[in-house]
Amino acid sequence: MEPQTPSKSKNLILGSFDSFQSHRKLKFCLIFLAIVLVSVGVIYGYGLFGEIKPFFTVVVDCGSTGTRVNIYEWRIDDGRKGGLPILLHSYPHDSAKNHLWRNGCEYHCMQTEPGLDKFVGNYSGVRTSLVPLLRWAEGLIPYDRHGDTPIFVLATAGLRRLAVEDGKRVLEDVERVVKEHTFKWRRDWVRVLSGREEAYYGWVALNYKLGYLNRSLSELPTLGLLDLGGSSLQVVLEADERRDDSHLLVSKIGRVKHQLMAYSLPAFGLNKAFDRTVAMLVQVKSKGNDNESDVRHPCLSSKFLGNYTCSSCSKSESLLHLVGDPNWEKCKMLAQAAAMNSSISDWSEPRLNSSCRRRSPHEGKNILNVAINTKAGVRYHALSGFFAVYNMLNLTAKANLSKIWETAHHLCSSTWDDDNKVSISRYCFKVLYLASLIEDGLCLGNADVIFGPGDISWTLGASLVEGEHMWRTTGGSRTLITTPQYMDVISSPIFLFVILVVLVFIVYHSQIKLPMP
Repeated sequence: MEPQTPSKSKNLILGSFDSFQSHRKLKFCLIFLAIVLVSVGVIYGYGLFGEIKPFFTVVVDCGSTGTRVNIYEWRIDDGRKGGLPILLHSYPHDSAKNHLWRNGCEYHCMQTEPGLDKFVGNYSGVRTSLVPLLRWAEGLIPYDRHGDTPIFVLATAGLRRLAVEDGKRVLEDVERVVKEHTFKWRRDWVRVLSGREEAYYGWVALNYKLGYLNRSLSELPTLGLLDLGGSSLQVVLEADERRDDSHLLVSKIGRVKHQLMAYSLPAFGLNKAFDRTVAMLVQVKSKGNDNESDVRHPCLSSKFLGNYTCSSCSKSESLLHLVGDPNWEKCKMLAQAAAMNSSISDWSEPRLNSSCRRRSPHEGKNILNVAINTKAGVRYHALSGFFAVYNMLNLTAKANLSKIWETAHHLCSSTWDDDNKVSISRYCFKVLYLASLIEDGLCLGNADVIFGPGDISWTLGASLVEGEHMWRTTGGSRTLITTPQYMDVISSPIFLFVILVVLVFIVYHSQIKLPMP
């Protein structure tokens, strides 16, 4: 064998060394890549870099006068609101107007009419009411989010007053319609709310929107709620002390526990109160042996006349012909009677405001002295029907009762027969009833009552409470963390295990001996 020359030996050694260096670089690159993949997988697996997308909730409000839809867009809290989600947008708003929008209304403007309680055994009517609202919601929410967007269909006073079996039939028809659409739903998300639930959700909405949730009890007290609907009145305030009371409701949403007094008065909504005044007039008319077929109402314009179905009257007297017979003083007394007790028949006797001090905290379902339970310094916000009527008067949000009475007297007595008021047939009654309800019915004449905001609805509170599973954090890991699809593979336990095995194999076989010269 020919001996190798020094130059050949040197080249062989250098070649072997270069080969070793290139192999070592390659293996270090593989090790580094494996470490990077494992690290990225772990990071994404724990949601540290994942994109937190907004999420949506849909609430359908099945009320006594119509069916409405509300959409809320949320973002998971980053620590600033103490764990509660952050509301990004609520719909509908002015820019979302379409053929379902009710011009001239002050709240709940995206709706179909009448209420679902008019469609017992009428699937076609239920479907006609719901489908346009659900399609509008589907068009607003991105399609890829429909499957994880919960829809809550919650009925209030309209369905509450139906017989149990009739209410069940309507809800079954509602379920059939909801199933046809793409949102996430469960049977227990389609139901009739109790009066207390509706009141509580309104309180949550108000205090969340104005930033009063999660404040400790030593800070400013939460806000009291007065929410006037078509059929019922909701009143919620924080109790001054723990008591044995059927209206007491203990709530914890966020960090702080609250004990609330939550009332729902089914006879005190605007429409029910007006209906009650018609029954009062019929009673007085029958006692006076008045043979006239028409029922003259002192709170209606002289240009008003029409047929009316009185649900508070006996069956024999339920179909009536109403005629406007405007009289300021009589209308005022009638509104006060409606605000104080649904059973008052002799409404023509003036009521003394001092009766508030003589009342017990709650006498049955129809009279409520809120002042007895009110903590010092509680501020009430009057929403929905209250806000709509106050807005008609064009008053400031902090207008006192004297100002309301003065403005109402001016408008109703001087422009009672104005053609512009004929279209709002119960305008003066609503104004007088509002003032009477606060002063004589609820005994809040000296309390701090603020009207509005006009964009707050109990549906916001329902969205927050019913949709808690969407935003609640568990053990520090956030929900609704979304990542690119390939990152789901990288962060999976099987993939990480395989990468670790490869990494160990590479490290073990990296121990290569250098060639001898």
